[in-house]
Amino acid sequence: MAPTRKLVTLLAIVLVSASTALASGYQLNEQGAKATAMGGAFVARAWDPSAIFFNPAGLSYVKGFNVMLGGTLILPSTTFTGPYPNNTEWKMNSLTFFPPNAYITYNLDNGLAAGIGVYTPEGLGTDWPRTWVGKFIITKINLQSININPTVSYSYEDFISVGVGFDYALGSVLLEKYNNTPFSDSLGNPITPFVHMEGNAKGTGFNFGVMLKPTQNLSLGFSYRSKITFKTDNGTATFSNAGALAGQLPGGAISTSLPFPETWFAGIAYKGENYSIEADYQYVGWSAYNKLDINFAQQTPLQQNSSIIGDYSNSYIVRAGGEYMLNDMWTLRAGVFYDKNPVPSAYDVPTLPDADRLGINVGVGVNVTNNIAIDASYMFLPFKQRTITNSAFGFNGTYNTTANLIGIDLSYKL
Repeated sequence: MAPTRKLVTLLAIVLVSASTALASGYQLNEQGAKATAMGGAFVARAWDPSAIFFNPAGLSYVKGFNVMLGGTLILPSTTFTGPYPNNTEWKMNSLTFFPPNAYITYNLDNGLAAGIGVYTPEGLGTDWPRTWVGKFIITKINLQSININPTVSYSYEDFISVGVGFDYALGSVLLEKYNNTPFSDSLGNPITPFVHMEGNAKGTGFNFGVMLKPTQNLSLGFSYRSKITFKTDNGTATFSNAGALAGQLPGGAISTSLPFPETWFAGIAYKGENYSIEADYQYVGWSAYNKLDINFAQQTPLQQNSSIIGDYSNSYIVRAGGEYMLNDMWTLRAGVFYDKNPVPSAYDVPTLPDADRLGINVGVGVNVTNNIAIDASYMFLPFKQRTITNSAFGFNGTYNTTANLIGIDLSYKL
């Protein structure tokens, strides 16, 4: 395979992995510490400003003027053993991420409410040693994104509420790797160009939700978030250490587009005198991904357009969680979820390695005053060990991944 064709393949993997971050991979559904502490089971009782993300219909039950600011500290750890038949273990460099969230909402007390949310549904990465065995696949990737989500909601006599929002999404990706080539310099040393790639993308979409309260204690929720197609025409590739191949590897501008699939949540919640519980199902339509086209503005015999065919499956997450109010000041929370990954084994790579995972969550809420509250959460996220034997890239081996996530939000209500 030509050096740049390998590069094009890598870019495709990166973009696909970035999309995986939305609903699996290192997923970022953690857009509020209160919801996170309860395993993300929040669509039927989204009664804080993070309703903008979980279910916009919930805004009608968030009274007054509210501001909520916070984020989630994410500490992932991954090892790779292989490639087979070797049994060498390689450990990813330590990384820290802190995707933030911010919400402002206002309720007019006539059933109408509005708000705007700014949050990061994906924005992680990996950083492997430059000398590791997979350096020709990836050494570093950094993904960042931000969604701006204005939302309105209306409720009728507290029985039914509907909400709708508009999504404007911005994203960026940075990638570094070595390129394995069949060429050598005049001294017989292999030519291994180092490539740095980066680009920005944007897209638009919408979300809506419905919430029903058939009784004072029971609530039902449903929310939907549309597919967003991210498009970029300003990506760039820069090669170094290319030696005699520099003329055939000019890099330059790259354009591509990738759909992020639709997702929907459905849940049921029950509220007792001093507790509440909820169970949710989340669907992610990953079968929308079938191929990714990468187009170079400047082409050479070694730098050609390419397409990557995908075979993703629709995936799901099941969630359960609840909270218990000790008193007017303290609330304890806990939850759990199971996330089924959508990535075929053949396309699971160290860019953002993926596997089924179980989320174990706890948290606490503190009403500091009548107007100020602090919510905190902790999640332990163990991934199922995944052994790849049919890699499309000839990189078979075993991945083990865990992550620790610590969330905090500060809320002000007027």
